[in-house]
Amino acid sequence: MDYFDLHCDTAYECYVKNTNLHSDRLAVNCDSARYFRKWVQTFAFWIMDDAQNPWQLYKDMYADFASKLGDIPANLTPLFSVEGGALLENDLDRLYALKADKIRLLTLTWNGENPIAGGSKSDKGLTDFGKEVITEMNRLKIGCDLSHLNEKSFYSAADLSDYPLATHSNCRIFCENKRNLSDGQIRLIAQKGGIIGLCFYPEFLGRGDVYEALYENICRLCDMGICDNIAIGSDFDGAVMDAKLQFTRQVPLFYAFLEKKGMENTLLQKIFYENAHNFIAKLD
Repeated sequence: MDYFDLHCDTAYECYVKNTNLHSDRLAVNCDSARYFRKWVQTFAFWIMDDAQNPWQLYKDMYADFASKLGDIPANLTPLFSVEGGALLENDLDRLYALKADKIRLLTLTWNGENPIAGGSKSDKGLTDFGKEVITEMNRLKIGCDLSHLNEKSFYSAADLSDYPLATHSNCRIFCENKRNLSDGQIRLIAQKGGIIGLCFYPEFLGRGDVYEALYENICRLCDMGICDNIAIGSDFDGAVMDAKLQFTRQVPLFYAFLEKKGMENTLLQKIFYENAHNFIAKLD
């Protein structure tokens, strides 16, 4: 199978644990490549909203991870994103540096707030600086990741963005968590040509079997008529996962489960690869 994952925190784990992509301690590691024909993995550089010296932290993390990509498998294509706009620190010019670093996506906040907007645990809305940031992201073709935003910030950012997406969020109708998306939020992303990466974190799926919960999310989105907007955003190495789905190498087992549920291969190819590939192609 082909696999495109919109979000993992493996780069941060490599940095803080001083390890590399060959480590079996990581959910995302080079060994998993043998389970896929093509594998595109988006590696997020995580910056907390209240991080000290966030720009330097990003640069250090980026340099560290880039140095560890020299011997990865040929069928693994790494993409880069930043999870946490706090690294901009009111400096719009830093967006140009991110573009030069081939950052494809920027998650505007983490759960708190920063000079751009408020996250899911904040009441702050999109700021004037945040509006400037999104306008410039449109021009630079950097995807605007709406995961982690509160609703006030979400709608303001989604309205402004030419390239909106939610890299790792699920349907709120099944799990009442502020990190999940309402039907209105989902429809707006789809109307603007964006995608929603379903997250494997059990706290965003609710109780019950993780496979069944994800299947339920997929069915809901398909029933809403947005099969071309569903993708995967695992959040591997960024959360405590269910034993059935805690490593990238287990993704084919989940794929097989969906096949047994009766999902056609054309739909599964869209969800696991094509939809994300088509969205990222807009940013080229």
